[in-house]
Amino acid sequence: MPELMQISANELKFLVKRSAEGLGFPPGDQLSAGLKAAVAFQLGLANSHLLVKGLDALNSAIRAPLLLASSDEELTFDAQGQSALVQVELALGLALAKAVPRLHIKHLVAAAFAVPCLMNWLAQPLNQASAQQCYALYFTHHSGAQRCVLIAADGQLLGLYQPLQTIVEMDELLLCMGQADIDGVLITDGADLLGWRERCLDQGVFLEATLINRLKHMMQASLVPETEASRAGAGPG
Repeated sequence: MPELMQISANELKFLVKRSAEGLGFPPGDQLSAGLKAAVAFQLGLANSHLLVKGLDALNSAIRAPLLLASSDEELTFDAQGQSALVQVELALGLALAKAVPRLHIKHLVAAAFAVPCLMNWLAQPLNQASAQQCYALYFTHHSGAQRCVLIAADGQLLGLYQPLQTIVEMDELLLCMGQADIDGVLITDGADLLGWRERCLDQGVFLEATLINRLKHMMQASLVPETEASRAGAGPG
């Protein structure tokens, strides 16, 4: 079995953020990647294998998901193979702003990392009164099974479900607005998910040692070599 190491959620957030920086992503994507990784681990939605998959798919040459189709009922995007650690909020934000009932994102790698993003978006004040309802987010779990996270309009987790039917493909994400009744089996309710997150805040999360070493190696690319010019520019501001 692979060796596991325990680190804090803040350390995981920092390592992923700096790794995204080293790959050339802008500050907004860097911070988003770190937050998504930390929260997904805290909620039990991610493991080392999924984070490796998400890191492998990061491509700073891809700037945004492509809008393939738009109607009053559904928005469809192509993430072009990008990892859900970055940029997925561009599609989620448009769907929430327009209060579109369904959002479908294709070719999105490690889609579970979109869950913290949706929680954060919904926690912000919304302008659309019709958007004040539950959201069901469907994705494929790192185990290969279908999963659905039900989130309230204020961003609070209501439960994690296993749908009875296949809803999305491996690298797809489906967001359904106003779907409070999930055709599936409740795995964990919202209180238990939040309780698990609170415990992780105290006890940290577990990652494979090889993954931690990889993250530390990736973040080295974000460090500026020390020169006379860099020392002259160092300091507040």
